[in-house]
Amino acid sequence: MIIEFERLMKPRREGAHSEPAAEAPPRFEASAGEGRDAISSLMQAAHGALISELIARIHAQPPEFFERLVIDVLLSLGYGTERSPTAQQLGRSGDGGIDGVITLDELGFDSIYIQAKRLKPGVAVPIADVRDFAGSLESRHATKGVFVTTTHFSPGAAEFCARLTRRVVLIDGLRLAELMFRYNIGVAVQQCYVLKGVDAAYFGCPQVSPAAR
Repeated sequence: MIIEFERLMKPRREGAHSEPAAEAPPRFEASAGEGRDAISSLMQAAHGALISELIARIHAQPPEFFERLVIDVLLSLGYGTERSPTAQQLGRSGDGGIDGVITLDELGFDSIYIQAKRLKPGVAVPIADVRDFAGSLESRHATKGVFVTTTHFSPGAAEFCARLTRRVVLIDGLRLAELMFRYNIGVAVQQCYVLKGVDAAYFGCPQVSPAAR
Protein backbone atom coordinates (compact mmCIF):
# COMPACT_ATOMS: atom_id res chain seq x y z
CA MET A 1 0.00 0.00 0.00
CA ILE A 2 1.23 3.46 -0.82
CA ILE A 3 0.74 4.91 2.67
CA GLU A 4 2.47 1.96 4.37
CA PHE A 5 5.34 2.17 1.91
CA GLU A 6 5.88 5.88 2.61
CA ARG A 7 5.86 5.17 6.36
CA LEU A 8 8.50 2.48 6.03
CA MET A 9 10.68 4.61 3.78
CA LYS A 10 10.86 7.54 6.23
CA PRO A 11 14.25 7.65 8.02
CA ARG A 12 14.07 6.65 11.67
CA ARG A 13 16.00 8.36 14.43
CA GLU A 14 18.01 6.21 16.77
CA GLY A 15 17.04 6.25 20.42
CA ALA A 16 13.79 6.27 22.29
CA HIS A 17 13.53 10.06 22.52
CA SER A 18 12.90 10.88 18.91
CA GLU A 19 10.68 13.96 18.42
CA PRO A 20 7.39 13.56 16.59
CA ALA A 21 7.12 15.23 13.22
CA ALA A 22 5.66 18.73 13.36
CA GLU A 23 2.09 18.95 12.20
CA ALA A 24 1.33 21.08 9.20
CA PRO A 25 -0.50 24.33 10.08
CA PRO A 26 -4.24 24.26 9.43
CA ARG A 27 -5.39 25.72 6.17
CA PHE A 28 -8.20 28.26 6.09
CA GLU A 29 -9.94 28.75 2.82
CA ALA A 30 -12.17 31.74 2.16
CA SER A 31 -13.47 33.46 -0.92
CA ALA A 32 -12.26 36.91 -1.91
CA GLY A 33 -15.63 38.34 -0.92
CA GLU A 34 -15.41 36.87 2.56
CA GLY A 35 -11.90 38.27 2.94
CA ARG A 36 -13.07 41.75 1.99
CA ASP A 37 -15.98 41.52 4.41
CA ALA A 38 -13.67 40.48 7.24
CA ILE A 39 -11.29 43.36 6.53
CA SER A 40 -14.21 45.79 6.32
CA SER A 41 -15.48 44.64 9.72
CA LEU A 42 -12.05 45.08 11.27
CA MET A 43 -11.73 48.57 9.78
CA GLN A 44 -15.13 49.59 11.10
CA ALA A 45 -14.26 48.34 14.57
CA ALA A 46 -10.93 50.19 14.51
CA HIS A 47 -12.67 53.35 13.30
CA GLY A 48 -15.22 53.23 16.11
CA ALA A 49 -12.50 52.71 18.70
CA LEU A 50 -10.52 55.65 17.32
CA ILE A 51 -13.54 57.98 17.42
CA SER A 52 -14.15 57.07 21.07
CA GLU A 53 -10.48 57.62 21.93
CA LEU A 54 -10.46 61.04 20.24
CA ILE A 55 -13.41 62.22 22.34
CA ALA A 56 -11.80 60.85 25.52
CA ARG A 57 -8.53 62.64 24.78
CA ILE A 58 -10.36 65.92 24.16
CA HIS A 59 -11.95 65.62 27.61
CA ALA A 60 -8.50 65.14 29.14
CA GLN A 61 -7.24 68.46 27.73
CA PRO A 62 -7.81 71.96 29.19
CA PRO A 63 -10.71 74.08 27.84
CA GLU A 64 -8.33 76.27 25.82
CA PHE A 65 -7.24 73.22 23.85
CA PHE A 66 -10.82 72.46 22.84
CA GLU A 67 -11.40 76.01 21.65
CA ARG A 68 -8.24 75.86 19.54
CA LEU A 69 -9.24 72.45 18.19
CA VAL A 70 -12.61 73.75 16.99
CA ILE A 71 -10.89 76.59 15.13
CA ASP A 72 -8.44 74.13 13.56
CA VAL A 73 -11.33 71.97 12.33
CA LEU A 74 -13.16 74.92 10.76
CA LEU A 75 -9.98 76.15 9.08
CA SER A 76 -9.42 72.64 7.69
CA LEU A 77 -12.95 72.74 6.28
CA GLY A 78 -11.90 75.73 4.18
CA TYR A 79 -13.35 78.64 6.15
CA GLY A 80 -11.23 81.76 6.39
CA THR A 81 -8.70 83.24 4.01
CA GLU A 82 -5.15 82.17 3.28
CA ARG A 83 -3.47 85.58 3.02
CA SER A 84 -3.73 86.73 6.63
CA PRO A 85 -4.54 85.32 10.08
CA THR A 86 -8.33 85.13 10.15
CA ALA A 87 -9.00 83.04 13.26
CA GLN A 88 -9.14 84.47 16.76
CA GLN A 89 -9.52 82.46 19.94
CA LEU A 90 -11.45 84.48 22.52
CA GLY A 91 -12.74 82.34 25.41
CA ARG A 92 -12.60 85.01 28.09
CA SER A 93 -15.09 86.34 30.61
CA GLY A 94 -17.59 88.78 29.19
CA ASP A 95 -17.37 87.35 25.69
CA GLY A 96 -21.10 86.59 25.64
CA GLY A 97 -20.54 82.90 25.00
CA ILE A 98 -18.33 83.56 21.98
CA ASP A 99 -15.13 81.51 22.14
CA GLY A 100 -13.71 82.31 18.71
CA VAL A 101 -14.31 84.02 15.40
CA ILE A 102 -13.17 83.28 11.86
CA THR A 103 -13.20 86.03 9.25
CA LEU A 104 -14.44 84.66 5.94
CA ASP A 105 -12.89 87.34 3.74
CA GLU A 106 -9.78 89.44 3.93
CA LEU A 107 -11.64 92.72 4.43
CA GLY A 108 -13.78 91.30 7.21
CA PHE A 109 -17.21 91.72 5.64
CA ASP A 110 -18.45 88.38 7.00
CA SER A 111 -17.45 86.17 9.93
CA ILE A 112 -18.31 82.91 11.67
CA TYR A 113 -18.68 83.10 15.44
CA ILE A 114 -17.89 80.02 17.50
CA GLN A 115 -18.92 78.62 20.83
CA ALA A 116 -17.06 75.55 22.09
CA LYS A 117 -18.65 73.83 25.07
CA ARG A 118 -16.89 70.88 26.67
CA LEU A 119 -19.20 68.92 28.97
CA LYS A 120 -18.94 65.72 30.94
CA PRO A 121 -19.85 62.59 28.96
CA GLY A 122 -23.58 62.03 28.87
CA VAL A 123 -24.48 65.65 29.74
CA ALA A 124 -26.49 67.38 27.01
CA VAL A 125 -26.15 71.04 26.05
CA PRO A 126 -29.41 72.66 27.23
CA ILE A 127 -31.44 74.55 24.68
CA ALA A 128 -31.06 77.67 26.84
CA ASP A 129 -27.34 77.77 25.98
CA VAL A 130 -28.19 77.62 22.28
CA ARG A 131 -30.64 80.52 22.74
CA ASP A 132 -27.97 82.56 24.54
CA PHE A 133 -25.53 81.89 21.72
CA ALA A 134 -28.10 83.03 19.17
CA GLY A 135 -28.63 86.18 21.26
CA SER A 136 -24.89 86.88 21.21
CA LEU A 137 -24.94 86.64 17.42
CA GLU A 138 -27.84 89.10 17.33
CA SER A 139 -25.98 91.63 19.46
CA ARG A 140 -23.02 91.47 17.06
CA HIS A 141 -25.24 91.62 13.94
CA ALA A 142 -23.67 88.31 12.92
CA THR A 143 -25.37 85.98 10.47
CA LYS A 144 -23.33 82.78 11.00
CA GLY A 145 -22.49 80.78 14.10
CA VAL A 146 -21.18 77.33 14.97
CA PHE A 147 -21.90 75.72 18.35
CA VAL A 148 -19.62 72.75 19.06
CA THR A 149 -19.76 70.38 22.02
CA THR A 150 -18.00 67.21 23.09
CA THR A 151 -21.30 65.55 24.00
CA HIS A 152 -24.72 66.12 22.41
CA PHE A 153 -27.51 68.69 22.28
CA SER A 154 -30.80 68.49 24.15
CA PRO A 155 -34.00 67.70 22.21
CA GLY A 156 -35.38 70.69 20.38
CA ALA A 157 -32.05 72.44 19.87
CA ALA A 158 -31.90 71.60 16.17
CA GLU A 159 -35.52 72.65 15.64
CA PHE A 160 -34.83 75.94 17.41
CA CYS A 161 -31.85 76.67 15.13
CA ALA A 162 -33.92 75.84 12.05
CA ARG A 163 -36.37 78.62 12.98
CA LEU A 164 -33.67 81.30 13.29
CA THR A 165 -33.19 83.90 10.58
CA ARG A 166 -29.41 83.60 10.98
CA ARG A 167 -27.51 80.40 10.30
CA VAL A 168 -26.48 78.42 13.40
CA VAL A 169 -24.85 75.01 12.93
CA LEU A 170 -24.69 72.49 15.78
CA ILE A 171 -21.80 70.00 15.89
CA ASP A 172 -21.88 67.28 18.54
CA GLY A 173 -18.93 65.25 19.78
CA LEU A 174 -19.42 62.37 17.37
CA ARG A 175 -19.53 64.61 14.32
CA LEU A 176 -16.53 66.59 15.57
CA ALA A 177 -14.46 63.41 15.92
CA GLU A 178 -15.53 62.30 12.43
CA LEU A 179 -14.36 65.63 11.00
CA MET A 180 -11.05 65.25 12.83
CA PHE A 181 -10.66 61.80 11.30
CA ARG A 182 -11.53 62.99 7.79
CA TYR A 183 -9.19 65.99 7.83
CA ASN A 184 -6.34 64.35 9.80
CA ILE A 185 -6.53 66.55 12.89
CA GLY A 186 -5.15 64.75 15.92
CA VAL A 187 -4.77 61.53 13.93
CA ALA A 188 -2.01 60.09 11.75
CA VAL A 189 -1.72 57.14 9.42
CA GLN A 190 -0.22 54.20 11.32
CA GLN A 191 -0.04 51.57 8.61
CA CYS A 192 -1.39 51.00 5.10
CA TYR A 193 -2.56 47.74 3.58
CA VAL A 194 -3.13 47.02 -0.11
CA LEU A 195 -5.93 44.61 -1.00
CA LYS A 196 -5.60 43.22 -4.51
CA GLY A 197 -8.08 41.32 -6.60
CA VAL A 198 -8.20 39.64 -10.01
CA ASP A 199 -8.01 42.04 -12.95
CA ALA A 200 -10.81 40.58 -15.06
CA ALA A 201 -9.98 42.86 -18.00
CA TYR A 202 -6.54 41.28 -18.28
CA PHE A 203 -8.10 37.87 -18.83
CA GLY A 204 -10.52 39.26 -21.41
CA CYS A 205 -13.63 38.25 -19.55
CA PRO A 206 -16.05 39.89 -17.14
CA GLN A 207 -15.42 39.31 -13.48
CA VAL A 208 -17.48 36.43 -12.11
CA SER A 209 -18.80 36.68 -8.60
CA PRO A 210 -18.15 33.72 -6.25
CA ALA A 211 -21.89 33.07 -5.97
CA ALA A 212 -22.21 32.57 -9.71
CA ARG A 213 -19.47 29.95 -9.94
